[in-house]
Amino acid sequence: MRQNYALVKFLPWLVYNAANLTYDVASHIQLLAEISGDGLLDALTLGNGSTNLSREECIWRRGSDKDPCPDPDVHYYFYPPRDQRGKNNRESVKLESVSWVRESQHDPNKDTVVLVHGYAGTGDVLPMGVLRDAYLTNGSYNVYEVDWSPLSKVPCYAAAVHNMRPVARCVGTFLTHLRNTGVDMRRTTCVGHSLGAHVCGIASNYLLFRVHKIIGIDPARPLIRSQLKGRLDPGDADVVQVIHTTSTFGDPRRSGHVDFCMNGARSQPFCSNASHETLCSHIRSVCYLAESLDGSRAKVGQPCMRGCHSGSLRPAYSWDRRGLPMPLGHSTPDWVDGMYCVSNTDNPYCPSEEFPIGNPLCCVPAKNSIASNLV
Repeated sequence: MRQNYALVKFLPWLVYNAANLTYDVASHIQLLAEISGDGLLDALTLGNGSTNLSREECIWRRGSDKDPCPDPDVHYYFYPPRDQRGKNNRESVKLESVSWVRESQHDPNKDTVVLVHGYAGTGDVLPMGVLRDAYLTNGSYNVYEVDWSPLSKVPCYAAAVHNMRPVARCVGTFLTHLRNTGVDMRRTTCVGHSLGAHVCGIASNYLLFRVHKIIGIDPARPLIRSQLKGRLDPGDADVVQVIHTTSTFGDPRRSGHVDFCMNGARSQPFCSNASHETLCSHIRSVCYLAESLDGSRAKVGQPCMRGCHSGSLRPAYSWDRRGLPMPLGHSTPDWVDGMYCVSNTDNPYCPSEEFPIGNPLCCVPAKNSIASNLV
């Protein structure tokens, strides 16, 4: 109890006054790890345990809504349909142009997704590169991407948490621009992984309208305050869906209208042989949503009244049978509410003879070091 009280008192002070820090950041990261137990140090250092960082290595926005939008370190991209060679192309969104959407290859007959990465999560690999490519392979969506990587780089996890609010404010400006130039927000979903899930949620505080849906993929837990205005919650969109895969890097508490708890949301069984089981489980949470874009392959959850930690790898027939099973992802009906538990042991979206469409990065490799841009 004493350790939890110290954590509650210390974390908000660290995160919301971080821009004014003059002491040794590394020593306080180590202190946080000792207070909060296993996992926080790994989250801050991407699993390598190193605390060799200083405040000068990180970018800290002022916060308190004092930072300008557009932000020079936040970029917005649109991905048109792939060319005949299957190559990805991307275009920078011109926020200064009211005709950009109309003149682009944005298809008003398709739904729109806005992808927001988390800590160190941009690039063409796991996690968000895999998810972006899955949407492009599906071909049924206009795909936009928010890149705030300079403000969320390794090893600056505390700075990334601090920067979420100013980034979310600019994402709100971006969404407003899309709406004002003809994008239907009733057919728009903000999809965020880890810290990106919270950015999607916080952005709603800066909108005069509502985005229809938010899908939060294993929303980050370390250093995230409990106040609703600073995290993803059910009030942030008409429909908020959350996919939980870990309880160290991710937050297993209910935070959406519908929450899917994958294998008890502690870690994923297909990551048991990975170098870092929980980090693997957090990174590959996006593979569940990527797989679900083929509705026939979407994992199906059974109602589970007691929440994520009521079991792990529990047989599907033993869950609460008083409600209907539901698929996760875009196939979930908008009216669904509650907790749903999924039990599976296979690597989602890992190509196989039976299901050749997938991404090899979703297949868990043999034990080796984890690249720095995988969280």
